[in-house]
Amino acid sequence: MQGFNDNDFQHSLVMYLDGALSKEESREFLDNVMQSPEHMARLQQEKSFREILRQKVGRRTVSPALVQSIKSKIGDTPSSY
Repeated sequence: MQGFNDNDFQHSLVMYLDGALSKEESREFLDNVMQSPEHMARLQQEKSFREILRQKVGRRTVSPALVQSIKSKIGDTPSSY
């Protein structure tokens, strides 16, 4: 991850925040981000945005019957494992 172009940075940023990078990749990503005030600002902005979403956007719960109905329609029932 030597440096970033804009597309690489955005992709790595999303992967980092989603927890999809290995420990080594995360460390390398953060090392690169620390070298760029612009990238550091974008990381903080994205973290803040995601936190606002978590706080403000509630997740609706669904009934177990609905979940089972969907699973049975797509063939994803426990007996199919």
